[in-house]
Amino acid sequence: MRLLIVDDDVPTVETVWDSISWREIGIHEVEIAYSVAQAKAVVERERVDIIISDIEMPQGSGLDLLAWIRQRGEETEFILLTCHERFDYAAHAIKLEAAEYLVKPFDPKIMEASLKRAVAKIAEAQRMREKSEYGDWHSKNLRQEQLYFWLSLYSGIVGSGHASIQSEITARKLPIDTARKFRLILTKITDYDRPLEDIGNELFFFLIESIHSRLICGFEENESVVRRAGDTGLWFMTTVPDLAEEELMARCEMVTQSCAQNARVQATCCVGSACAIEDLPEKYHQLHRMIQRSAAFYGQVFSENGALGTVSGEPITLDLNRLVKWLNDRDKMAILTYIRDVLKISTDNHTLDERNLFLMKQEILQAVYGYLSESGIQAALLFHDENSMRLSDLATQSAVDMIRWVNYMLERAYDYEEEVRKASGLIERINAFVHEHYSEQLDRNEIAGAFHLAPEYLAKLYKKKTGVYLKDYVREYRVEQAKRLLRDKNVLVSDVAGAVGFDNFSYFSTIFRKYVGMTPNEYRRGE
Repeated sequence: MRLLIVDDDVPTVETVWDSISWREIGIHEVEIAYSVAQAKAVVERERVDIIISDIEMPQGSGLDLLAWIRQRGEETEFILLTCHERFDYAAHAIKLEAAEYLVKPFDPKIMEASLKRAVAKIAEAQRMREKSEYGDWHSKNLRQEQLYFWLSLYSGIVGSGHASIQSEITARKLPIDTARKFRLILTKITDYDRPLEDIGNELFFFLIESIHSRLICGFEENESVVRRAGDTGLWFMTTVPDLAEEELMARCEMVTQSCAQNARVQATCCVGSACAIEDLPEKYHQLHRMIQRSAAFYGQVFSENGALGTVSGEPITLDLNRLVKWLNDRDKMAILTYIRDVLKISTDNHTLDERNLFLMKQEILQAVYGYLSESGIQAALLFHDENSMRLSDLATQSAVDMIRWVNYMLERAYDYEEEVRKASGLIERINAFVHEHYSEQLDRNEIAGAFHLAPEYLAKLYKKKTGVYLKDYVREYRVEQAKRLLRDKNVLVSDVAGAVGFDNFSYFSTIFRKYVGMTPNEYRRGE
């Protein structure tokens, strides 16, 4: 295949040239152009399969080049580079069917993955053209047919009996021997939020599927790796004819390493025991439950037989007295070290499961919530932010996630407690909150909720630091704002009450007279 690099910046061209192993990914000829005009000359001279082009160039943009290519009817795969994440660029690139849209400085691994995907797409299109010449529609779609079959099998769309499965395979003319035994390798992918955001769904899924297909099945083009995503995470199912378990375990080890290095995600693989093809759907559910329970194997490779040999030990119990002491001493390192040591013992014994992690989580919450309660901090409100909730949900997934959650929770608790200790700063923030929300239904419960504090604690703290009751401060501020409005002859007296947070004019008039010594009407008349 021929590839063309188009960029007016020489260092960028050299970086692209040097960072990719071209022949290893199927590209045998690479040319360079430093402007759109030079690029057009190359394309007119000889067909180009893939173009990597900068968008912003002084004499014509990469988008102009892409539009010109499409006008010629060329199916060239385009990878666009830019220094700016501009939506209009991305939208135009998508409209013109660009393969990828990468932001500089680009990641060489992501660039290589993008190129592999483009090469695979071109090769697939070529095979489809060749097959269509003979009128064999099915052959040109064979790989997609196989993938759809495996996904349908694990999703329950294909009938459960051997005869039903054989009938489906025969109807689709798939080269699958149902007399053989198969093995399912189930992979759970975690920590994928950031990579998914960085490179997009399609490229990310292609990358993970390619890793499994190449390292487990030995095929560059995926024929038997399918995925499912749901509330329990992102799962990849790889189906292979029966092989020695040791061999498959070794291949899966390479998968976990490649996922970490090339996709920046954590992969946990479970190798199922050999079974008939009709037993694969139930095998999927068995392995799914096994990975969910086997927190000790997080980020590792294990087999169904190996995991079956483990039994859940006694529930993990923590020394609450020590936890409380360390919390009071604000010794976060001691707490994390202690929890890490407890988890290591269970992990080494392969007795760590979701049940034990759940029980540990409850004991930690008991200690932390009790500590915060003594400080008057409402823990349920403090840990209501999105990150707290996400880490809390993941805490029972693995020892790593448990430590990550505890660390975040302690940091958030101690940081906020420090803010509360600096009462003068807190009082200023409370006053600012009152100034912003005085026109709303505002009482100490509303204010306390905004600062994650117990209402009683907030009221006592405010009175202690200012000598004024919080409710009196709110009323005084509202009355001051009412006086300001009453000086404006265009504002009706009857509208002032609602404008400063009173839903009853009679009550407003009473409060106003208490603080000012006259009614709102008298104040306006200047009496």
